[in-house]
Amino acid sequence: MNCRLWSACLFTAVLGASEPALIHPGAIEFHGTLKGQPFWAKLLPADRQFGGNRVLQLVYTPPAAGEMGGAALVDHPFILLDAQARVVAWNGRESLTQAVPDGGGKAYRVQRELDLGATEVVQSDARVVTPGRAWDLHVAPLLLALTWKAAGQVDVPVVDLFGPRHAETLTAAWTGTAATVAGMAYVVSADAQGHLAGLNAADGSPILTVAAITLAPEATP
Repeated sequence: MNCRLWSACLFTAVLGASEPALIHPGAIEFHGTLKGQPFWAKLLPADRQFGGNRVLQLVYTPPAAGEMGGAALVDHPFILLDAQARVVAWNGRESLTQAVPDGGGKAYRVQRELDLGATEVVQSDARVVTPGRAWDLHVAPLLLALTWKAAGQVDVPVVDLFGPRHAETLTAAWTGTAATVAGMAYVVSADAQGHLAGLNAADGSPILTVAAITLAPEATP
C-alpha cells in the first residue's frame, strides 16, 4: 500500500449515539454476493499509521461506468474506514480513481478515471464532494454488514463519491431489520450470531448475501 497516498487521510471523527459502530475490533472477513456478483472483503484492525482507522480490502464487481457517470472503478480497491465504517479515503490503487479528505475533513477531494471506450488515452476529472466522513453509496450494503445490529436506531450520511448523485444529500438508517439507503427500503435478515446474513429490496430481491463471516481475535498491542 502507498502510505504517502494515505498520509493526508486523517481527520477527526465526531461520535454520536445514533451513529453506527463496527461489529468487531479485530479483523472481519466475509464473502458472498453483491447484486448477484461474488465479492470478498476483509477489514483489517485499526492501524496507527492511518490514525487508528481501518483498511477494507475488497474484491468485487464494481458498477459499470454508465452507472457511474463515466467513472471507471477498479475491482480491488483499498478503502480506509473509521470506527463508524465511514469512508476516510478511497485508494483506487493503480487507477487514477481516488478520494481523500478535503477542507479539514468537511469534504472529499475526488479524482475519477474516465472510461473512454476503445482508446488507449487515459483521462480523469476532479471534483469536491460533501459531506466528509460518510458511507459511499455503492458499497453501502457492505458497510451495513460491518455495522448492523438488531438493537437501536442508527443513521449515517451517505455520499456518491464517484457517481452521478454526488450533489445529493443522502443517508442510510436502520431500526431493527428495516433499513433504508438513499431513500430505498430494504429488509435485513440475520444469522444465528446476530450478524447480517442478507439484505433484500422491498420486493424480496436480494441485494447482498453474506455466505460466511469470520471475526478474528483482536490483536494484542
